[in-house]
Amino acid sequence: MDAVRQSLSHAFDTGRPAQGYVIVGPVRREGRALAEWIGTRLLGESPTIAAHSNPDMPWFEPEKVSRIIDVGMMRERILPMAQQSALAGGWKVIVIVSADRMKAEAANAFLKTLEEPPPRTLFLLLADSLAELLPTILSRCQIVHAGGERELDEPWRSEVVGLLAEIDQKSALLDAARADRLCALLDDMAERAEQDVREESRANRSVELGADTLKALIGAKAKAWRNDLLSVLERWMRDLVRLKSGDAEAPLAFPEHRDVLRARAGKYTLARLLENLSMLETLTLQLDRNLSPAQILPYWMDRFYL
Repeated sequence: MDAVRQSLSHAFDTGRPAQGYVIVGPVRREGRALAEWIGTRLLGESPTIAAHSNPDMPWFEPEKVSRIIDVGMMRERILPMAQQSALAGGWKVIVIVSADRMKAEAANAFLKTLEEPPPRTLFLLLADSLAELLPTILSRCQIVHAGGERELDEPWRSEVVGLLAEIDQKSALLDAARADRLCALLDDMAERAEQDVREESRANRSVELGADTLKALIGAKAKAWRNDLLSVLERWMRDLVRLKSGDAEAPLAFPEHRDVLRARAGKYTLARLLENLSMLETLTLQLDRNLSPAQILPYWMDRFYL
């Protein structure tokens, strides 16, 4: 049993679980698997847990094309379910998938119940990351990392990894060309996000979205893909650090490129490779401030040790 499950088992066995857990990790894989394990641990073995049909473990997901958890859903569906006693007389486990899509009004309506949950009621909030969760929610839950990494969708992932693997020399001209390729991918993501959101909006004619809402949804979808692209860069950088640190058999995010990574790590000092991570953090902050990728990516590609 891994450390996370061992720690949770101890809390359950001693009768001292938190009133709520934020499970951080890809919600469709590791996050869901850990939530299902917790359900089995508290409710007992049942095929209804994996099927998400157990009445004492209801699952709630963002609704409609807007993909948000709004105050109406919170007050009309989630909170009334939380107040009901478990049908089996034991624990009731409330699962909120993609809790980072919870609007501020919904989070505020949720807080009182989260602070004083009904007896033997546990809340599991699944999220890909903590970035979009309100501090008021985080402060009242125990954070659990389920592990795993979101993966950038194909063909974008292969294009980014291919770009990294083919780097054989540094020059301002080559780094500018690589930055242009990354900018083209980001432009493609933005176009795809707009296409997807508008198609979803047309398919769901029962909800008419305003221009501001559409813009926000498109931006959120494009930002999620952009963050996945940056995650590829980060994991590549961490592989270089692992190999430079002297562990030739270290588990890598990109084991298929171990030889390339080993040769690349040999070109730089450990200090320079570690510097990559702090520079990437600065790049991420600049992109979050809506600075143009075309303006800042050439600068950073010239400075990364890849």
